Amino acid sequence: MRNKMAARATALALILTLSTGGVLAATPAAAASGQPALGSVAAGASGSFELQNIQLLPDQNGNIVTFTVGVHNKSAADLALVDYWVRLKSKTGHTYTVRLMPQDKAVNKIGAHSSGQVSYYAKVGSGEKLQDLQVQFIKWDFSQPNSERVLGQISVPASYTGVTPTGQNADFQVGSSELRASTEKFTNGKNEKYYLPAISLQLENIGGAAVTLPEVQFSVRTPEGLLYPLDAKNAKDLKISPKETKTVQLSGAIPLKAGEKGWELVITRIHPELKFNTLLAAYQLPAVSKPAGGESGKETQFMNKSGLYTAKLGGIYRLPWEDQDILTANVTLSNKGEQSLPIPDMTAHFLLDNAVKVEAKLVRTGKVIGIDPGSSLSVEALGKIPYTYAFKEVKLVIQEKESDTQVNDLLELTAKPDLQQLPFVGLGAKYAREEIGRKAQYTVAEINSYEGLSGSIVSAELEIENAEKRFAPVTGLVAHFQLKDGTVFPASVSDIKKTVAPGGKARLNVWAALPKGTDMENVRLLIGDSVTLETGEGKPGDGQQTVKTDAYVRPVTFALPKENKDVKDKLKDLTLFPYTVSMSRINTSINNDVLTLKFNYDISKQLLTETAPEGHKLVLVFEDYKGNKSFEKAYELKNWEPRDGKSAEQVTDNELRIGKKENFTIQLQDADLIFKQRFLDKYHLSVYHEFQGQRKLLAKQSIDWFAYSD
Repeated sequence: MRNKMAARATALALILTLSTGGVLAATPAAAASGQPALGSVAAGASGSFELQNIQLLPDQNGNIVTFTVGVHNKSAADLALVDYWVRLKSKTGHTYTVRLMPQDKAVNKIGAHSSGQVSYYAKVGSGEKLQDLQVQFIKWDFSQPNSERVLGQISVPASYTGVTPTGQNADFQVGSSELRASTEKFTNGKNEKYYLPAISLQLENIGGAAVTLPEVQFSVRTPEGLLYPLDAKNAKDLKISPKETKTVQLSGAIPLKAGEKGWELVITRIHPELKFNTLLAAYQLPAVSKPAGGESGKETQFMNKSGLYTAKLGGIYRLPWEDQDILTANVTLSNKGEQSLPIPDMTAHFLLDNAVKVEAKLVRTGKVIGIDPGSSLSVEALGKIPYTYAFKEVKLVIQEKESDTQVNDLLELTAKPDLQQLPFVGLGAKYAREEIGRKAQYTVAEINSYEGLSGSIVSAELEIENAEKRFAPVTGLVAHFQLKDGTVFPASVSDIKKTVAPGGKARLNVWAALPKGTDMENVRLLIGDSVTLETGEGKPGDGQQTVKTDAYVRPVTFALPKENKDVKDKLKDLTLFPYTVSMSRINTSINNDVLTLKFNYDISKQLLTETAPEGHKLVLVFEDYKGNKSFEKAYELKNWEPRDGKSAEQVTDNELRIGKKENFTIQLQDADLIFKQRFLDKYHLSVYHEFQGQRKLLAKQSIDWFAYSD
């Protein structure tokens, strides 16, 4: 009798140790894995226990078994758990000590007409298999010889793996709530040594209370049972409200020798107080996600340890460059997630006809240091090939630098020949660029041709409007004039050194010498952002650099407007952009051997437009009808700005200035002219716009000698 009482006391002490505390709240008792329960055992007329799941996880000193028991109480009274306990047995004959999980130690009863879950763990031998285990349910009964009555036993089926099949969700308990795990995207790159899995894991709170993700470890388990830990981004202290879904990005490296088939995702909870991990869920990973898109204009996605990126190829273009051609590709990287993403450390190369590799440099044209949620980044890839080389297909391969000696494939983008037409801007239309920090609108305002003894040049006036909210420099440009037959002529571009105000404009001259008789209706202007390559990284020009340009990216072509070749017969409202010039009260006089030409002038300037006046001049040409006298005077536009705060009226030198001035005087000595005075009848006064030493006639007015013009 004494031994029997001692046994009862020991057993009761064990139960009290394993389950002391409050009543478990009424919660659903469905299997935490989302799978059917392995079996159930009746506990009297109004209660039952069911084995919802059981898992085995290797440990340094053997294996750790965890299992969850669902308890159903249909009676009107509480179900006291101290009256019951469980035993873990093996078909090999071993019996293992079972303990409550730390979070369930306070549970000692199930309320009336409710259900709940209780989780247990046990340390078992390293040779044990999950299918060899049995869970025995016992009720204390001191009328029995061993003070216990076995209610039933549930054996783990031979077909049971504890792994949720592909296509199903893996549910697991966290505190008083339940999380559902599912794979949004699974990619698996590789390098010379490792597979590089990347998993976008969605965690949905399907319980009724907010939960903070405990300290967990995510791993890939191979068919041999080998575990490879994954890095988890945004998982620490992740809070998930009921009905809310959060995404965790997982990435890792698995040796190629481990193989890539039959992988499982294993989620384990870290228990510092237990000094080992317990398994929360395991499920079969789906097939690797095949990237959609990959062609021009179509979105595709890739993952790395930082998260999920969306990429879109704007196009791959072949551009003229000296005695070579440039291959350039525009790729937009977008962040469609909820957290900022860093810019990957990328490299790239082109692959021609799946055979010829062309190294490429990457250039970021936008002024960003990361990719915020909902935003994007533009990246340009460029390489050079002989201009005579022909190919049918081109691919852009983008890789991520893991180290100085190791790169990982990220994505492959393809362009077909019919998708490589350059963007085209029609007459009067504007081209809008949207990169952060460089937003602007481009249009060709007008065309001017300038003639000279040594040849002629054509200049397109490219107007750029700053669409940023800050002052911004003009992006450095490379330009060509492109004829209909494909012939290209490199063009020079004027340099705007000042920054442009928000909403302000800059006007650049883009000029080149074209063959005489060129039909300008068949000519297009091709421009792109100038690029200087430094130490393996491309950097876009800013219009203010003096280093040599190596290439250009982001090409676009413009239709050219017809040139206004009208020559005015009055020296009124003459445009030498950004200036407008008018002359009136033009008069000549001769005093002894001095010829004097006087006139009033009015020079205005269009504000908020930056220009490069260098190389531009206004040239006055004086010609007597009969050839008795001729001369010319040139005035550089760069000197027209007011100096020392003085207006045109206050300036006494012989330079033109912005503003109005009366009796502007030009004097020349000519001792013979006074003797020709009776032959002087009319003269022409012409105004030319001179650029780069070549001239365009703007106006030519006929005026009587010694009389005032209108």
